[in-house]
Amino acid sequence: MKFYIASKLENYEQVQDLAELLKNFGWEHTYDWTVHGSIKETNMETLKSVGQKEIDGVKNADIVIVLTPQGRGTHVELGIAIALNKIVYIYHADDKYFKCDDNTSAFYWLQNVNHFIGNIEMLAKKLQIDNPAV
Repeated sequence: MKFYIASKLENYEQVQDLAELLKNFGWEHTYDWTVHGSIKETNMETLKSVGQKEIDGVKNADIVIVLTPQGRGTHVELGIAIALNKIVYIYHADDKYFKCDDNTSAFYWLQNVNHFIGNIEMLAKKLQIDNPAV
């Protein structure tokens, strides 16, 4: 199973922890954007290159996991995943984003988007159970 994790840079440790758990299941991480840190104040070529790698990471993934709280780019990655009909999981430690209020998005409620509340270890196990490697 190939996966991509979308989130904001401040969540990099959580992203790395989940990626490690999934790789231990034999899954493949399509792109790890945490390795380069912030690129906002670099240059146009770096921004374009990383943006393309992130798009390719989503395209090449079987499953896209969104870890909240999310950043601006996270919703772009979510949109690409939805448009490509990928399996999507949105994770948060509580139900903050899964109520019908100002914290949610209509896109969180689409058929291929799953919600998960808990901790990273529980999420990894749920992903493995729901998406056994072929």
